[in-house]
Amino acid sequence: MMVPHGYSKLFVNLDGTVDFFKSVQLEPAFPLAVYIGILEFFGGIFLALGFLTRFVAIQLIGLLAVATFYIHLKNGFLWIKGGYEYPLFWLVVMIAIFFKGGDRVSIDNSLPKEF
Repeated sequence: MMVPHGYSKLFVNLDGTVDFFKSVQLEPAFPLAVYIGILEFFGGIFLALGFLTRFVAIQLIGLLAVATFYIHLKNGFLWIKGGYEYPLFWLVVMIAIFFKGGDRVSIDNSLPKEF
């Protein structure tokens, strides 16, 4: 879910993302759009590989909390009406990933524990 959203923000419609952020008073819109695009695109890849799992998950928790409670909450629950159902689901998933961390087959598992 994260990778295509990040790809779209970075490589397809960065200006549209900046305009949307401005419309909902998320400033500074341009650096925030770039940061979120990078986080979603590369963070999604890193999570799939199990690399920097908790570091990426905690940042995505922040992103998804804003998406859920600041952007989508006013639209009600159902995702088909622009509601918070889908981002809330991914927020809960990221919280679980943060607490669980990488599994046995993750890159994180092969890193020193101090990392």
